[in-house]
Amino acid sequence: MADLPPPGTLIGRDSTVARRSLIVGAAGMAALVASGCSGKSPDSDDTAPTPAAELAPDVAVATRALAEITAVRAAVSGTLSRHPASRAQLRALARMHRAHEETLVDAVPERARPTAKPAPYVVPRERKAALRKLATREQRLHDSLGRLALRAQSGDFARLLASMGSATSQRLAVWPS
Repeated sequence: MADLPPPGTLIGRDSTVARRSLIVGAAGMAALVASGCSGKSPDSDDTAPTPAAELAPDVAVATRALAEITAVRAAVSGTLSRHPASRAQLRALARMHRAHEETLVDAVPERARPTAKPAPYVVPRERKAALRKLATREQRLHDSLGRLALRAQSGDFARLLASMGSATSQRLAVWPS
């Protein structure tokens, strides 16, 4: 993993630490934490999802973040399906959520992934109402990622979650009307 600058140092274009290095390092760290997240024997045939109480703290945080990002990505997909005219405006948002999901999926062991599907997202018939509802959902995701970043025990993982929240905030700043 790349050496990180001292706490409080901003990582910019001139920095030797690339943003991708930070993300890859945090994802790798989360995957390492995930590998020993349960007190269950690896030989156990118990295929039921591991309860959150039995997960390492950062794995529990990653599990929650993954579930929320997956639900929001489904909301974006539903909105795109119902309002194809929004495709140009929402395509980058869908790609961003997919990338965040792919980053977190390795940090969440298969046995800890939720088996229940999230409640279906109902897309309003009117395009403007659909975009407003989706913007509200995106804002909740941003807020949730911020709270989860505060709960993360690993500094790298906290920065990764905060980065995801910031990316969501940037998308909200240029939200289509």
